Amino acid sequence: MQIFQRKNKKQNGFFLIEAVIASAIVATTLVMMLGAISNVVAISKYSLQKTQASYLLEEGVEVAKLLRNQSWANISGLTNGTTYYMSWSGSAWSYTTTAPGTATGIFTRSIVFSSVSRDGSDNIVASGGTVDAGTRLGTVTVSWSQNGTPRTDTLQFYITSTPSI
Repeated sequence: MQIFQRKNKKQNGFFLIEAVIASAIVATTLVMMLGAISNVVAISKYSLQKTQASYLLEEGVEVAKLLRNQSWANISGLTNGTTYYMSWSGSAWSYTTTAPGTATGIFTRSIVFSSVSRDGSDNIVASGGTVDAGTRLGTVTVSWSQNGTPRTDTLQFYITSTPSI
């Protein structure tokens, strides 16, 4: 009888150790799963914001085309290197040098135009050449903050006085 009781006490001790180890494994697994879920949520949020920024960049280019189609002076009359912000008045787009706060939610969108030079073969060149009064280089920038980290996306494009068909 005594042997049986010792064996039973040893089994109870092993059961306690097994329960502690199993609890530790379950707790560790849950903590790791919560960490993974947190990372997935953060990545999803960043992806959503990058997608929204991309749409705002594209819209910035379309606004420039729209204003150019109304009048080339809407583009050619802007000062090179000056930061402009797109403003929607409820019926029309315009450019302003006053930052509107945010374009959409957390985003701020701006555009800077610069002159374009061409060589004798009519190719665009970085330096030298002759300034082409009918072409401008536009740089749309969208900036926002994600968890205190500043983010910025840019899109450059050439725009001409004559709309392409």
